[in-house]
Amino acid sequence: MELKQTVESFIRQSSEGSYWDFKQCWHKDSADLLKDIICMANNTTIDMRDGYIIFGVEDKTYKIIGVSEDNNRKNQENIIGFLSSKLWSGEEIPDVDVKTIKIDGKEIDVLIIHNHDVTPYYLLQDYSKNTVTEKNKTVLRAGVIYSRIGDRNTSSAECATKQATEFLWRKRFGLIGSDEFKVIKRLQNVDGWYSTDEYDTLFNKEYSDIKIERDCNYNLEVKINQGKAETGTWVMDFPYLFTSTVNWNIGKEEIGRRSKWDIFLGGRKLDISIYGVQATKQTYYHIEPNMTYIEKLGIYLNKFSDYVQYYYYLQDSVEHLAYRLFFTMQCYRDDQKYLNKAFTVIPVFESEQEHTEFIEYVKIHKDNFKIDVESQSVEEMFPFYTQTVDTVIVYKLGKTLVQWLDNWRCRCLDEQNDEI
Repeated sequence: MELKQTVESFIRQSSEGSYWDFKQCWHKDSADLLKDIICMANNTTIDMRDGYIIFGVEDKTYKIIGVSEDNNRKNQENIIGFLSSKLWSGEEIPDVDVKTIKIDGKEIDVLIIHNHDVTPYYLLQDYSKNTVTEKNKTVLRAGVIYSRIGDRNTSSAECATKQATEFLWRKRFGLIGSDEFKVIKRLQNVDGWYSTDEYDTLFNKEYSDIKIERDCNYNLEVKINQGKAETGTWVMDFPYLFTSTVNWNIGKEEIGRRSKWDIFLGGRKLDISIYGVQATKQTYYHIEPNMTYIEKLGIYLNKFSDYVQYYYYLQDSVEHLAYRLFFTMQCYRDDQKYLNKAFTVIPVFESEQEHTEFIEYVKIHKDNFKIDVESQSVEEMFPFYTQTVDTVIVYKLGKTLVQWLDNWRCRCLDEQNDEI
């Protein structure tokens, strides 16, 4: 539905743009198709937009034609196989999807070229589809960078402008884009970081412009003690800390800690902070995931709410990458690593779109999901005296979400294979 709305918005604009292009039908010449894909993969949108080549819409009148009768029509397997057969610089191949949507009862194919920071994409061998005797053939030259600026692609007889080429290389090195994009780029290499003060401040070996620094004025401590009222609140707020029974109270008073790290980029303090929590038995801080709610599943929390909270990461988010960084730097003994069972209750989604699609799937199958949550076994996480507390539902929900996500992905993969 989201893709359909996106395409409809492009059509309503009655124009092509810096990251979308209309085609009445699929290319007859595969060299033309390859050039268009490269140009979209090398688009110069400052906000890192995915590229869209939309087949079945006339590019002058923007009339919806459809592609059901197109003999040159291709699917995702065709495109990926075609791209994989070429020799690319750095062996990095444009990441694409082919989706089919219906608008006004007509099928439209959408070739999505995902935006990545490994630009520029270019070939290491010349490529042309037509024979050498034909005129006006498209030849893509090895080592030449093709790009898209505004609503125009680079001609096959030319190369990208100096400004576009510089943009693409700066993008690769993490020197352009939003603050969040730059932070994510710098967090991707865990080995690039070091600390000289017991992890109060983290520096990057590759990028001297970034620093992660603990906010010394922020330090939340909560007693974790059997029978204390605050115990239930703490374990509900940070359940991923208590997926191992050693982190629970075993007769001695324990303290849970929550700390905050600020991120500085180019000397500026960003509006991006990292929060970490630590149980007494842990030597490392667990960077907090996102938290949201599933609504109206009929699963009641504390017997009065139909809005059940759960936690998740996005794979390439600041939070998930920071988790990897802190865990790798601070947790270096095998016995410490053994305590890390948080991902038994925290799903990690590839994207926000996958997150949305998965939760919609859960809602459609909410009766079966409710049964699995209520029957979920979490005894391995709880000491005997806590197994009946209301907060157990949060652990059951998280564990069921992780299991259902794995099964849902396998189901989607099987369906894709059946279509092929």
